[in-house]
Amino acid sequence: MLYLDHAATSPLRPDVLAAMEEARGVAWANPSARHEPGRRARRTLDDARERVASILGCSPREVYFVRGGTEANNLAIQGLWRRAARPSEAAPPGGLVISALEHSSVSEPADALEAMGVEVTRLGIRPDGTLAEDALNEALSAHPFLVSVQGVNSVTGLLLPLEPVLRATSARGIPVHIDAVQAIGRVPLPPLRDPLSPVLMTLSGHKLGGPRGSAVLTVPRSVAPLPLLFGGGQERGLRPGTEDVEAAVGLATALSIAVDTRTSESERLTALRVRLETRLLEALPMIRVHAAQGPRAPHILHLGIPGLDSELLLTALDMEGVAASAGSACRSGVPGPGPTLEALYGEAAGNHASLRLSLGWNTTAAEVEEAGTRIASVIARMLEFEGNARETSVGNQGR
Repeated sequence: MLYLDHAATSPLRPDVLAAMEEARGVAWANPSARHEPGRRARRTLDDARERVASILGCSPREVYFVRGGTEANNLAIQGLWRRAARPSEAAPPGGLVISALEHSSVSEPADALEAMGVEVTRLGIRPDGTLAEDALNEALSAHPFLVSVQGVNSVTGLLLPLEPVLRATSARGIPVHIDAVQAIGRVPLPPLRDPLSPVLMTLSGHKLGGPRGSAVLTVPRSVAPLPLLFGGGQERGLRPGTEDVEAAVGLATALSIAVDTRTSESERLTALRVRLETRLLEALPMIRVHAAQGPRAPHILHLGIPGLDSELLLTALDMEGVAASAGSACRSGVPGPGPTLEALYGEAAGNHASLRLSLGWNTTAAEVEEAGTRIASVIARMLEFEGNARETSVGNQGR
C-alpha cells in the first residue's frame, strides 16, 4: 500500500517507539503517587514537558498535555470563553474571531458558542493566502476574547496569514490561538512569547510520527482558561485525569525530531510534492490544484477532478493500493466539498471530486513515482467510464 494520508496520521517513528517502550518500563506508575515508582513517573513526565517547552520557547508551566488536537482546540476556545463570561468579570466578554478555513475542532465550538448568543466573526481567506486587513481590524475593534487561526490549512495545505493577525492583535493585547497541528515541524512559526498579545498553540503528536491520543496546548501565564473537565488536579487543574506518561514521552521525541529536521525535511517533501503534482498535471491537465496561488506547506497536495465523485475515487484508489483522502479525516464520509473549499472557491467547489495527497517522514521518491502512475491511471479510467456513461444516457434519451 502506498500511504499518502500523513495529514490524517503518520506511522510511529522508530525512535519514538523506542523512547515510549523505555518509558513504559520505568514510568508505568501513576505520576501523582507519592511512592518511588510514582515519583519516577513524575520525573519522566516533567522531563518530557521540559523538552517540549525548550523546543517551543516557552516555560514548562505553560505546556499542558491533553489527549488530542481536538481537545486542545476546544480547551483554548471554550476555556477562555468560560473565563471571560464569568459573572465576576468587570465587563461582558467580546466575541470570537476565527478564519473561514478552520478545522472542525475550531469551527464547531465556534458554532456552539454562536448558538448561545456569542458573536462569531469568520474572516475570509483568499486562495492566495491573504486576508482583508480592514475586515480583520473591524473584527478586532470589538475586542474579542480570542482570535483562533490555523498555521496551515489541513485540507489544502495553504499557509494562513499569521503575521498580519499577530501584528493586529498585539497592538490591542488580544489573545491569539494558533492551531499548529499541520504546521509544526514543517513551516516556520512565530515565537510564543509576545509581550503584548498572549499566544496559545495546539500541536498533535500523531501528525509528527508520534502516538495518537497525545497533544499539547501551550497557555501563557497571562491568560487562564477554565477547565472543561473536573475530577482531579492534574495538569495544574486544567486537564484532570491521570497523565499518559508514555504518550508524553512519544510526543516530545517526535516533536524534537520534526523540529530538528524541519529545514531539510521541508525541502525534501516540497520536491516530492512538486514532482507528484507535475506528474499528475502532465497526465491529467484538466485537474485543478487547490491553493496553488498561495504559499503551501511542503507535505499537502489537494486536487479537484471535474466529473468524478470523491468517495468513488477514494475507493478506486484504495483498491489500486493508494491510501489517500478527500480532506480532513474528521469530516470523512460527509458529502459535499466541505467548508474549506466552499470558503475559498464558492459554488465552483462543488463541481469537482476532492483528493488530498499528503506526504510524511517515511515517504520515498520511488513511492511518489509509483503513486503518480497509479493515481493517473485510476482517474483516467474513471473519466473514460463517466464519459461513456454520459454518451449512453444521451443516446437513450434520443430514442
